[in-house]
Formats: sequence, C-alpha cells, structure tokens
Amino acid sequence: MGINADKIKGIAFDAYGTLFDIASIDFLLEQLFDDRARQVAAYWRRKQLEYTWLRTMMGKYKDFYALTRDSLYYALEATNTSATESQVQELMQQYYHLDVYPEVKGALSRLKGHYRLAILSNANPSLLEKAVAYNGLDELLDEIISADQVQQYKPVPGVYQLAEKGLQLPAENLLFASSNTWDVSGAAAYGLQTAWIQRRHSVMESLDVEPAATASNLAELASMLLGDEVL
Repeated sequence: MGINADKIKGIAFDAYGTLFDIASIDFLLEQLFDDRARQVAAYWRRKQLEYTWLRTMMGKYKDFYALTRDSLYYALEATNTSATESQVQELMQQYYHLDVYPEVKGALSRLKGHYRLAILSNANPSLLEKAVAYNGLDELLDEIISADQVQQYKPVPGVYQLAEKGLQLPAENLLFASSNTWDVSGAAAYGLQTAWIQRRHSVMESLDVEPAATASNLAELASMLLGDEVL
C-alpha cells in the first residue's frame, strides 16, 4: 500500500508523540519523584489514554487538561507517591511547554508551501495553542483542530471528520499522520489516507486497516511526499 500523493492537498498531524515529545516532561518528573519518576510516568500516560476511551464510551466528557490531571492523580495514588498541589500544577503546566521533536519545524517548513497543514488532536484548544506558540509553529500551521469541538475523543469517527471541516477538504484529499498505532487505525477506518510515524519499535494494530505509508519521522514523510532527499 502506498500514499496517493497526487490527491493530497492537506495534512493533519496528531500532536502528542507525533509533533510534541511527551518525554520532555521526564526531567521534571525525575526532579520531583526521583526513582519513582518512571513508574509515575508510565501510569500517567497509560491512564490518560484509557480515560479518553472510557469517558467517550461512558458519555462523560471532560476536556483533555482536566482528564490529564485526573490521570496524574491516579498515577500518584497507584505508585504511592506523595505530591503537593503546587507540584501537580507545575507538572500540568509542562504541557504548555512541551518540546517538538528535532525535525518537526524543518519538515513542516518544507511541506508548508505544498499543503494545508493542521493539528488534529484530543487536546483542548488552550493546550494546543500554547504548545504551538511555545515552539514557534504558528506560521507553519493553517488550523489547530481539537476533539473538544465534538466533546468525544479519537478514534470516534466524528473527530477525524473535523479534519475535513477544519481544512475544508474532503477525506480523499487528506493525509493524517500519527505515531500512535490506534490513532492511525482510527483515521484509516474513517477513510483518510494515513502515515504511521514509527518513532519507536512497535507493531501496527490488527484491526483490518493499514497505513498508506510508514516513516521514521516527519522529515522522512516530507521527502516521501515531495519526492526529494531527507535534509
């Protein structure tokens, strides 16, 4: 399977793990919790994802900031780790200052003149807007699209439909790129062309849908689309 590059007019990118490196929180976690940091991080990230699915299925929406805070409280309790409210707030504030992966700005700059570009994320608008501004991506993105608009989370089809509305392009003219295998599967099931950004060793989900392309990072994806060498 391959990307039908001739049809693509817009690209929507997942945020966390695709553009923004969640591991950039790890230094603060280590400062606060020392040898328990890795355990807290593992619980926090897993429960954050689980809560998006559970709240969508339960019909009990909370925005992503509140959901992420709840996930952190769970992680602290599950690991028997003490934290003050000011420490919790400090960790939550890090979501506004996540670093992008090293190649992201260059890749988006290369793609900008050829495609309409957007973020399509579960995160609520304020989280996305501040992280985008912190990394100087404002001029590279045409839209910031949040699942908050439908108050449900991926992989609900209605979230992927927001990419069509936000970029004003039909699904056949859109590419969705994510490092999360479940997210790629959800977008592919909806009908978007998909690119899996395989930043770490993992395998694709067995859900009867496959990505149109796999790239190790966004620079490689840009080269696939533009037909040139990785810079």
